[in-house]
Amino acid sequence: MRKDLLTLLLIFMIAALLLHGLQLSYEDKADSEIDEYYKEHQSRTGSDNLVEAILLDFRAYDTFGEVMVLYVAIAGVIILGKTLKRRDDQ
Repeated sequence: MRKDLLTLLLIFMIAALLLHGLQLSYEDKADSEIDEYYKEHQSRTGSDNLVEAILLDFRAYDTFGEVMVLYVAIAGVIILGKTLKRRDDQ
């Protein structure tokens, strides 16, 4: 019980640190030149939403790669979880 609580606390602390680090890195880049480029060229994509235009047109291949990385990571966690469960059952 204590080990599970310590693991959960550690995961929470790591997630909080990562989120804090991401927030700090994005605050400095809030007013960059690239956002103006996206706003000016949104009509080129034919989308109504700026976020949709960025994800589906400007960064489509990059977004596909990110989705594949997430898929592989999730599949790895599931496989590892099943393997560890089998070891505990024996």
